Amino acid sequence: MASKAIGNPLIRHIATRGYAQAAPAARKEPRLQSAVLPNKTFVAALDNGSPVTRVTIAFRAGSRYEPQTELGISHVLRSAAGLTTKNASGFIISRKLTQIGASVSASGDREFIYYTLEATQDNLQTALEYLNNIISNQEFRPWELADNLPRLKYDIVALSPQVRAVDLLHKAAYRRGLGNSLFISPKRIGKVSSESLQHYTSNFLTPGNCAVAIVGDNQDRANLIAQTLQLSSSGQAQSEPSTYYGGELRKEMGGELAHVALAVQGAPAGSPQALAFAIAAKALGNGPVTKWGADNSPISKAVGNVGPFAAAGFNVSYSDNGLYGIVLSVPKDEAAAAVKNAAKLLKSPSLSADAIKAGKNQLKLQVLSEADEATSLAENMAAQGLYTGSVRSAADIAKAIDQISSSDITQALSNSARNKISMGAAGNLAFVPYIDEL
Repeated sequence: MASKAIGNPLIRHIATRGYAQAAPAARKEPRLQSAVLPNKTFVAALDNGSPVTRVTIAFRAGSRYEPQTELGISHVLRSAAGLTTKNASGFIISRKLTQIGASVSASGDREFIYYTLEATQDNLQTALEYLNNIISNQEFRPWELADNLPRLKYDIVALSPQVRAVDLLHKAAYRRGLGNSLFISPKRIGKVSSESLQHYTSNFLTPGNCAVAIVGDNQDRANLIAQTLQLSSSGQAQSEPSTYYGGELRKEMGGELAHVALAVQGAPAGSPQALAFAIAAKALGNGPVTKWGADNSPISKAVGNVGPFAAAGFNVSYSDNGLYGIVLSVPKDEAAAAVKNAAKLLKSPSLSADAIKAGKNQLKLQVLSEADEATSLAENMAAQGLYTGSVRSAADIAKAIDQISSSDITQALSNSARNKISMGAAGNLAFVPYIDEL
């Protein structure tokens, strides 16, 4: 018997559509909108036609705002997301979100705390009610906070030594404010009270400190979300500008490796210098670009042949300051030469034209790739709004990267090289030089 595929004319087979095949959806052109509401809440929306909507509600409530008597409270606040509220128990919240296929996560950095919701379009309204409840009606019942202590302990013990080195670097560079750790000290676990958390949220989770970003819906929806939040209007985020001091902190942890973070002062978010430092950090290198391949980056060449090691440039920009530096992991016996060579590279005001070109391309790839990840994009939009009061698309940021010249980068690096270097180190530090030996 002849095949049916042969029996049907090829042209007709391509031109006709079977009833079981869905019609292709019309491609929706993404539309980015933003505004500041009368209550000073920033709202932004990217309507890209996605079947899954991501909503991020961010607050200026990161670790830099912690009182010196309540260090670690922002970590406890992040960890307490989803516990019992005034209107629903933690069990009900978890069960209802699971039933509608939605999820809520809480994360944070030194500037902001982010609450992010992911839900399908048809269940978005129900999910938003629970998100509003999680943010606006937190109760922080003492027995639930006590039950949550093992989670805090796990967060601490799960930290990689590289993260510990960068955390120590911030403390050495800024002392207070931006120097406050992202994580609660083990000695402080169980010491943060329900009353302290309520006071912190009433002061910092306010409309003026809030940004609402939505990916997969329009700005009308973002405005409605912001207007339905039941936030205290009595508090206002206050933090003294963080001064860059420079210094070093070391944590001896043993092992076979030394993990060192070196940095000089960078630039605040939203400034052209911040983009220049971001390009320079990519130009320094981030390890091999192919699996098992050779690393020909400036960092690799500067560190030299010291055995197996890992090194990467980094740049972080905050509202009033920043850090530009290198994170290095090396065998303990060869740490002295590797750290000194990395410090020399960091203080060098020049990078080759090829390295800068590669840095631009890698930074643009990162920016455009993050735009494809809707969750990261929503958090990025909220952070941009709180930093600068506006939002730029990934394409616009990529164009701005292209407009940064080599002279702009050289000038930024020359200015930073005049600052005192800072260092955070963790691991086996027997041969890690002190900062005054660099």
